This record gives sequence, C-alpha cells and structure tokens, in this order.
Amino acid sequence: MKKIIHIILSLAFVLILNNAWSQKYDYRHADFTNGKELLKLKKYALAMQAFKPLTSEFEDNPYEKMASFYYAVAAYHDNQPVVARSMFQQILQKHPGWKKSDEVNLWLANIYMESGDYFKGLDYALKIKDKKIAESAEGLKGKYLNYLDYNQLDSLYKAHPSDRSIAVSLADKIAELPMSAQDRFLLESIVIEHKLDKSKYRIVEHLESEKKDKYQVAVMLPFMFDEIKSNPKHLSNEFVIELYEGLLIGAADLKNSGIDISLHLYDTKKDSVTTKSLTMLEELKFMDLIIGPLFPGPVKVISDFAFKNQMNMINPLSSNSKIIGSNPFAFLFMPSRETKARVTADYLADRFVNKNAFVFYGKSERDSVLAYSYKQEIESKGFNVCHIEGIAKEDAKSILDILTNTVTVEFDASEFDSLLVDDTMEGNLRITEKDYLVLQPDSIGHVFIASNDPSLVANTITGLETRGDTIALIGSERWLDQRVISIGGLDRLDTYLIAPTFVNKKNQKYDKLKSIYMESFNSYPQRYFYIGYEVIMTIGKLMNSSGNLFQFDRGINDFIPGEIFQGLTFGANNCNQIVPIVKFINSEPVVVNQDY
Repeated sequence: MKKIIHIILSLAFVLILNNAWSQKYDYRHADFTNGKELLKLKKYALAMQAFKPLTSEFEDNPYEKMASFYYAVAAYHDNQPVVARSMFQQILQKHPGWKKSDEVNLWLANIYMESGDYFKGLDYALKIKDKKIAESAEGLKGKYLNYLDYNQLDSLYKAHPSDRSIAVSLADKIAELPMSAQDRFLLESIVIEHKLDKSKYRIVEHLESEKKDKYQVAVMLPFMFDEIKSNPKHLSNEFVIELYEGLLIGAADLKNSGIDISLHLYDTKKDSVTTKSLTMLEELKFMDLIIGPLFPGPVKVISDFAFKNQMNMINPLSSNSKIIGSNPFAFLFMPSRETKARVTADYLADRFVNKNAFVFYGKSERDSVLAYSYKQEIESKGFNVCHIEGIAKEDAKSILDILTNTVTVEFDASEFDSLLVDDTMEGNLRITEKDYLVLQPDSIGHVFIASNDPSLVANTITGLETRGDTIALIGSERWLDQRVISIGGLDRLDTYLIAPTFVNKKNQKYDKLKSIYMESFNSYPQRYFYIGYEVIMTIGKLMNSSGNLFQFDRGINDFIPGEIFQGLTFGANNCNQIVPIVKFINSEPVVVNQDY
C-alpha cells in the first residue's frame, strides 16, 4: 500500500517541479515555497499550517488550487483522511475543469477504498481520463479488491460490470472455489465479456463427443475393502455392494446387446484424502466415465478432476444439485429436488381444483429444499400455500393436531331452534355443544410432505383419515418401504407419490432380473441393486448413441427408456428430468404421468 501512495505522491511532486510561478506574486511565494519544503521533509502538520492561508479564495491568489491540493496531501499523511477528503472534494466542486482533477480523483479513490467504501472509491476512479493516472488507479483498485470477499466483489461487479479490475478479481475469486460451488455461468460471462484467458479459468470450448467400440468406466465408490476382509458379516456399506452388483449385471447385459463397457473399481473409503490419491493414477485419465463418488469430500475432489480432464462423472444416488454445481461434466442420475418439485407441481396444478395447500417438511436441508422448491413452483401456478412448517420427528404429532384440532361452541338449549346450522355440520351437532374442525372440511386441496420420516408420514395419514374429507396427500415412494406406514391408508386416501425409482413388479424384466440376482448371489435383490443396474443400462445406451461426452451431442435431448425404471433424459440439464408420479388405482401403485 505504501508503494502505491508513493506513486501517487510522485504525481503531486511532479507538479512542484513543473510549475513556474510569476514573480509578481512574491508576497505569497515564500509561504508557498515553505509549505512545499515542509511537505518534502514530511513535516505534515507544519506544511498544513503553511498552506492553509493560501487555500482561501481572494483576489489575485494564484496559489489557491495548488495550495489546497498540497494541504489535502499533507492532511492525508498526517492521518487526517476526513480533512483531506473534504479538501479534495472542495477542489473538484470549486474547480471542476481543473487540469489536475484526475490526480484529485485518484486521491479520493484511494481515501474511500482505504476506509472500506469501495463503491464510492470506484466512482472516483472511473472519472479519471488521463491514461497514465488511470493505470495508477487500476493498480490501486487491484490492491484493495484483493481484500474483498466473493459477495462484496459480486455486488461491485453488478454495479460496475464494465470495470475490468473488478471483473478479474471476481473471476479469480470464483476460480478459487471448489468446482461444485462455482457460478460457472457468471464466470464464463466475465471471461467472454472481458476477453480473459479461457485456459486460466478452465472455460470449456465446445468439445466433440467420441463414439467408441469399448468404453472404460471407473466405479469410484466407498467399497471399504479393508472392512469387508476383516468383518464380512457386518458391513456398514452393504448398499454399495448391492449398487455394484447392479452395475456388474447391467454391464454383462449391455455386452450381450453389443455395447462393451469395462468396469474398473476404485475404493474411495469415504474420505477425500484417499480419493485425491486415486486421481494421481495415470490410468484414471483414460476413463470415459466415472460413476460416483457418493460422499461430499470425495465428490468435490472428483468434480475438479473430471473438469480438468474433461470427462463425465455421474452420481447414481443423490438428488442434491449442489454437488454438481455448474460443472458441465457432472451429472445426477436421479432428478434433483428442484426438478422433482417442478415436475410434480406441473402435473398436479392441472388436476386440483382447490388451490389451497399445506406443506410440512423434516428438519434436514434435503427436506427443506424440496419443500420450498415445491412451494415456489406450485404458487407460480396460482396456488396458495396457506401453511408451511418444518417439524422434528419428536414433534410429529403436531401435524395430527393441526389437521384435526377442533374448537367447541356451546349453545343454550332455548336458543337451539333459532340457530342457523350449515347442512355440512348437522351430523356432528349436539344440543349442548358443537365441535368444529379449526381447519374446515375441504378448505385445502392437498398436503405436501417433504420427508421420509415414518412418524411425520404416519401422523399425516392418521390426520387425513380422521378428517374424512377430500384433501389429497403428496409424498415419496420411499414411504412404501416403511413398515410403520399404512399402505392401506395411502390406498384409501387420494395419494400421489414422487417415485424416481419406482419398479413395476408386473414387468417381465423385473422377474428375470430377480431370478438372475438370486442365482448369482443367493439372496433377494434390494433397491440399490436395481439402481445400479438401471444406471449402467441407460448411461451405457446413451454413450453408445451419443459418445463419451454425450452432453455435446444432439442425442442428449433424447429420451432413453428404462429397463425397469421409467427412463432417462438430461436435455439441457445435468440431472434426470424424468420424475414418475405414482397413484394407487384399484389398490395398485401405477405411474400416472407417462407422457414422455
């Protein structure tokens, strides 16, 4: 910072050397010269005293502007920035066309930025017209901008989008973030607008997708091989083994159909250090696709690796859009929570006449994102979410209370004959008192539950069954896996389930897969086996038709029918856009939105 101030000061002292003053003003010349000498000697307080009388506007005072300038410089170095700022601003106000105005603007830019008012400082810096002084201003801005955080730089960029220094600083700040946290759209727009080095910021040019006779696929999952060897009967990651078994059988089926996929196993062990060591393997750079990882630390490592080496990665289980961020090489096999909310709202909006809704969700971030995404989507279609609340599982009964709470109204028997009674309430009317539901019958159209917690779901089902009206229930396919949740209750109610992994058990392929699994592994297949199978089957077919970088091929917009799930479409998004919605029809769960 001192170096910058010295540069600025040098501009001021150039003025001293280059200004010759007429001898007709000798009566003020001695004071002015004395002030300059004191300034050179860094006697700033004394210099201010010498210049002060010369800053006044009086007849035939040729020193006013320069004395005011030097007075402000001396005040700044005397740790009086407010005094300096006031004097510099006075110069600009009284002498707007002065030829040294650019130096004044540079000083004001420095003073404001130094105090933390970057917006005001930039306003003065942007007024500078002289090329050399503008270069000094750029150095000044770069110095201060390095101290700002992302949000401050983002605000400055929005206010000054054409300022290159701000743009570069913001681009650098974005590039420092993990790939999953980067706003790649903003970064690309900055790089293009300001013609920055694309390679430095890893901006991807349009690539060509390559079709191959054989694809190499890295399966990077927390296999925990050490744990399997030491205690094979008690596995903490049994679901990972099932997922891999699905990939294995799917790859065999693909090969029988002429699509050659070679699987390579890598144990990430749930930690980023192990995963980072795997990226050092030369062989990994020659993969066509990475399946996994599953946990946040390893995901960030592989996301950066995939971007750097321009290869695709796909998470087989997550619906969290944050883990892929804006990485064009990262994909979710599942629809994101936002996509689930959008598709569900699109489907239900045309089918529900009653526009009022309640939304309940669990205390996890996963549940709250889904809940508020749905609220936003359904309200954009003219619905009204009358109540939205996050509820912990230990407070699950509060849902039942909200849905079934009553208020008691007492009557005098003598007043009964004159009482006007709504026909819908007569059945519950007693002579001495009447219990009314606080939430009136059919006053809302549906309840959306953004949670798989069985206690929240069970209390909702009980509440809706107790009411006995026409309120519909919206939830998740995972409810069907919970023993404590009444499948009969879901059947009796007007229930819709968001079901990305719904399997029609009447599908002949389902029976065939079940038999193959039982013969191969001597046990019954579970949910993760089917997910693994469907991942490799659909992605394998996508690579076969569109190549290893399928997002750069027109086939990315094609719908790929699933083998046992509904199917896959990425389109312009990096998550599956197919969101099956299941409803009970004649006591059987049926996909009701098969319009893709």
